[in-house]
Amino acid sequence: MKDGSSIELRRQLRNHRYRRTLFLILSVLSLLILMVWGISMGSSLLSLADVGDTLTGGGSEIVKQVVFQIRMPRVLAAFATGAALSVSGAVIQTVIRNPLGSPFTLGLSAASAFGAAFAIVVLGAVGAGASARFGNLAQMPWVITLSAFLFGLICALLITGFARWRGATPEILVMAGIILTSLFQSGTSLLQYISTDVELASVISWMFGDMAKATWDKVVIQFVVLVPAVLYFVLNAFSFNALSTGDEVAKSLGVNVERLRLFAVVVASLCAAVATAFFGIIAFVGLVVPHVTRWLVGYNDRIVLVGSVVLGGAFLLLADIISRTIMAPVVIPVGIVTSFVGAPFFLFLIIRKVRKSR
Repeated sequence: MKDGSSIELRRQLRNHRYRRTLFLILSVLSLLILMVWGISMGSSLLSLADVGDTLTGGGSEIVKQVVFQIRMPRVLAAFATGAALSVSGAVIQTVIRNPLGSPFTLGLSAASAFGAAFAIVVLGAVGAGASARFGNLAQMPWVITLSAFLFGLICALLITGFARWRGATPEILVMAGIILTSLFQSGTSLLQYISTDVELASVISWMFGDMAKATWDKVVIQFVVLVPAVLYFVLNAFSFNALSTGDEVAKSLGVNVERLRLFAVVVASLCAAVATAFFGIIAFVGLVVPHVTRWLVGYNDRIVLVGSVVLGGAFLLLADIISRTIMAPVVIPVGIVTSFVGAPFFLFLIIRKVRKSR
């Protein structure tokens, strides 16, 4: 009987490893295919032969300009943004032990939107009145990005403060995120109300998540933040696995729960804040992708984190391709596409959680 049980257990473990390996291989292949596809798509359609020739050093100068100065930064930015948002969501869901946790639901996106609106309306980062109020802010393209990032970081620190508060449950953290979202959205609405037509158009344009804002400078900064963050998460995967079973179990295994939760939320929020500050609000990526990854590969946090990076990048790449082709030649913001996918999924998670609690 014992031999039969052990054989069955080994078979299940072998099948699980096979499925996990297959998922990672297919995800990486899909990511590479989507990258090449994303480079070929645009106002001037390039054939796969043209793309391949250009990437290997050939091609005309015009095609090289299109590929390396326009398409390549957009594709890499979409991958980095999707990876940052999804891995941040996976970490946040683990450390607060709530499936509804994500950078979007914790208020980071709303805080970054307020920061951008604050820079545009109060600091006068656009429009004719910029130099009259705050010097040459109109000639400083990083003002809006920096302001959005700083307010996103403030929100992250507030959430971290709630996480360190004795007796703060995962439900309280999500409620705090909802309250902060409402607060920052109210502030953004006030700034829109008092803005000029030019400022209002700039605020609305920024709030739509759009990968067209991608540049090589932004891509480099994203990867400088993303790579160390992912390494930190993967190296602490054992601690995350322990934390997901409960604080007491994690402490008994030698995990410093308070420090881990603090660092994890801050680093995850940093990744999400940088992505949001550069490209605007791209909702639900950090909520949807970690759940899909767990359904496909199980609950080992090391595999979930790596899978979320790959699948998150592929998901946002696909969404960006759809945004460029579904109404061509009109390009719609990618944040609209992800919201159409994520909103029904978010409702499904809420219904599922309510059913489990009964």
